[in-house]
Amino acid sequence: MVKMFKRGNGRLYIEYKLDGKMVQKSTGLPDTPQNRTLVKKEVIPALERKLLLGEVNRSKPKKFQHYADIFLADKQHLKTYDQMESIIKVLNERFGDMNIHKITRGDVKDFVRDRLKVNTPKTLGNYLTPLRGVFDLAIDDEIIKDNPCNNIKLPSHKAKEIEPFTPKEVQILLDNAGDWMRLFLAISFYTGMRTGEVLALMHSEIDFRAKVIHIKRSINKGKLTLPKTDGSIRDVPILNDLVPYLPKKPKSLWVLPKSDGTPYPSFVGSKQREWKLLLEKCDIPYRKVNATRHTFIVSMLKYSDLSILEVAQLAGHTNTKMIVSNYGKFIKGEHLQIDRNISIFTDKSTDSIA
Repeated sequence: MVKMFKRGNGRLYIEYKLDGKMVQKSTGLPDTPQNRTLVKKEVIPALERKLLLGEVNRSKPKKFQHYADIFLADKQHLKTYDQMESIIKVLNERFGDMNIHKITRGDVKDFVRDRLKVNTPKTLGNYLTPLRGVFDLAIDDEIIKDNPCNNIKLPSHKAKEIEPFTPKEVQILLDNAGDWMRLFLAISFYTGMRTGEVLALMHSEIDFRAKVIHIKRSINKGKLTLPKTDGSIRDVPILNDLVPYLPKKPKSLWVLPKSDGTPYPSFVGSKQREWKLLLEKCDIPYRKVNATRHTFIVSMLKYSDLSILEVAQLAGHTNTKMIVSNYGKFIKGEHLQIDRNISIFTDKSTDSIA
């Protein structure tokens, strides 16, 4: 016998027995007198006929990968699609062959525990967000009622200490680098550009007359994209110390091309190995190549007359939050260098009137 009932979401459901087990299905209809009549007179009789004739089969349980693939397909328009694809691959390796309704909160906790051995809590958070999204799709299909990712707590993230290069180390690296690497490092150290922005730089965007570099794009895994944020599309000054390193006679559209004239897809492979060897040669402790950007920002905060907001704008940030949170310790105490003779309550305009 088929029964009709209403759930808390205000929709009508039907309940019936199939293969000895109770099955509940949503009609998708809101609870109104008209819809109750429709379900009683049409939906239930049609279902009862199918049950009598054996035409209703229990749906095959869906695996995690089914919903993961749907989730990923909805993200194809995002700039971060490649990153999302690699995350879904990891999730499928762990949960892909499991029936999604059998994945428990304990399974998710085990995954979190294992990933924390190789990932920081911040990085792991990037995995939990799409994982939660995959389970939400199963909830929408009424395959599961609760999301096993809910209230999964991660340990607090402790960001790694930023280790900028010293002025002496910067000069040693520039003196010992090969031609391509020297140019790459010079631009990175003296502009604070992101690695992808440097690799995507074209000669037409270097204005020697105005002494400005126009940053219009970035490159990530071989794909040319707009820079990271709206604030990242910017102009940065060409410092005098950078000028001698910049090529005056371009051999390619790109400032730092491969031998075939095309841009490097990313700073990996041979260039990453070259970077490691250079650090070893110079007897400098290893840092990721984006430490060049950190070095620029710290140096600007310590040695220039620019405000924190101006440094943030040079680095491609729309506000000072990132600068203060990441580099605050490098400007600690700088406020004490204030000119003690300043008169903060003196208004020259009112003085002249008096």
